[in-house]
Amino acid sequence: MRKFPGAILSLIVASILLAGCTKYADKSQMQQLSDLKNEIATLQQQIQTTQQQKAELQKQVADKQDQLKKLQSNEQVLQQRIQAKQDTSKTN
Repeated sequence: MRKFPGAILSLIVASILLAGCTKYADKSQMQQLSDLKNEIATLQQQIQTTQQQKAELQKQVADKQDQLKKLQSNEQVLQQRIQAKQDTSKTN
């Protein structure tokens, strides 16, 4: 007989605990969720903008590298011409 009141007490405590736990979010949790969604959208926009800037910078780097190659090629041609002029001057 002593176990019976303990079982009833356990059932009462369990029902109170289960009734207190809800599977739905309250208003503050919904607000937090909304804030987090807004923050995610902002961060995704920042990522997209940064990726576009990165692409533009990579294009600029590629353009500068092309210019550098052309200048180096022109420098070699000029060096060869100077050398050829010096060689013809020495032979004359």
